[in-house]
Amino acid sequence: MNKSITIVTAFFDIGRGNWNREHGRSNSLERSNDTYLNYFKKLAKLDNKIIIYTTSNFKDKILDIRKGKPTHVITIDLKKKFKFILEKIATIQNSDTFKNLIDPKLLRHPEYWSSEYVLINNLKPFFVKKAIDLNLVESELAAWVDFGYVRNNKTLYGITEWYHPFDQNKIHFFSIKNTLDLTDEKAVLEKVLNNDPHIIGGVLVAGKEKWPEFYKIVFKTQKDFLSSGIIDDDQGISLTCASKYPSVFQLNYLGHMRWFRVFRLFHDGSKSNRFVRLGILLRLIK
Repeated sequence: MNKSITIVTAFFDIGRGNWNREHGRSNSLERSNDTYLNYFKKLAKLDNKIIIYTTSNFKDKILDIRKGKPTHVITIDLKKKFKFILEKIATIQNSDTFKNLIDPKLLRHPEYWSSEYVLINNLKPFFVKKAIDLNLVESELAAWVDFGYVRNNKTLYGITEWYHPFDQNKIHFFSIKNTLDLTDEKAVLEKVLNNDPHIIGGVLVAGKEKWPEFYKIVFKTQKDFLSSGIIDDDQGISLTCASKYPSVFQLNYLGHMRWFRVFRLFHDGSKSNRFVRLGILLRLIK
C-alpha cells in the first residue's frame, strides 16, 4: 500500500489584497498574494505529491517553491469556465430575499458579497475528482488542503511526509465544535445562515474511490442551496452534507475552535496523537 496522501490545493487571485480598501472591511480579511505564497512555502515542505490548480502567471512561482518535489500544476481560467455559476452566486448575494435571511452584522463576510470566494471554496471536491480523473492520484488516499492552511511551521508538527490510515470507506471532515445534533435539520440550517462554523474547510480526506461520491453529494447539495436562493461557502455545505448523509461522513474532532490541528492529531508517525485525540474527546485537552 502506498503510505502517503496525495494533496490537492488551489490558488487564485480574487483581489483579496485590496478587500479592506475596496469594501471597508476589517484588517482580518485582507491578505496579499505574497502572504498566501509564503503560507504555501510551509505546506510545500512536505514530500507528498501536491497537485495545484492556479492561473498561468503563478505556475512558475509555485514550481520554484516546490523545488523538484513531486508536483503537478494545472492552470485554469475560473471566470471563463464558471461564468454562469459566478453570475448565479452574485445574483443571490445581491438579492434582498437572501440578505433578509442574514444577520446584517454578518454581511461583511466574503461569502455574502464575493462570488469568486464562494465559487472557489465550493469547488474543492471538483478539483480533487478532476485530478483523479486525470490519473494524477496514485495513492489510495487523497486530501484537499487549503493553499494557506499551514500558516506557521508549528502547524506541520515536524512532519516531512504526511500519512494517516484514514478509513477509506468514509469521507473525512474535521470539526471544531461537537455539540450540534446533526439530525436536527432546522438547527443545522440555522448554523449555516448564522455563519456558525462547525466543520473546517481547510482539510478534507477520502479514499481515491470515494471522492467521486463525495463530489456528487456536494454538487447536489450546492444545487439545492441555489434552488432555494441560498449560498454559502464550503463550511455550510459540509455541515449540511454531514447532516443529510451521516453514514457517508466521519467527523474527526480537533478540539473547540482548533482549526489547525489536523497534522498534529492525524499523522501515523506521531506516537502521541491517539492519546491527544482521546483527551480532547474527554475534554481533558482544549
